[in-house]
Amino acid sequence: MEQELIKPEVPPKGSSQAISPLGCFIAASGITLLTLCLLGTAALTTIWAFSKLLGLPEFLTQGLMVLGLVPAVIATIWTAGRAWHVERRLARHQDIDVPNFKLLHYFKKT
Repeated sequence: MEQELIKPEVPPKGSSQAISPLGCFIAASGITLLTLCLLGTAALTTIWAFSKLLGLPEFLTQGLMVLGLVPAVIATIWTAGRAWHVERRLARHQDIDVPNFKLLHYFKKT
């Protein structure tokens, strides 16, 4: 049996997308929370495993965990700015640009 592709007779307009500032915020905050959870969990479990393997005392393990969260928080801040920047570009029907890896680049007024 042969199958047909069903195509609309008139393609939908490009401006009919439901992208609003609220939608941009929800999408950007979702990826930001995902980044924080995944990187934070990876950092904490790695530090905990090495601390148990080496037999480090509990206070030293907790201090290393605080230090280990610093890169995760930095990456999360950058991801939040980049995600908001990308969502705004997509809402304006523009292509995604090349990322800039400076920490606060996307939080500047443009």
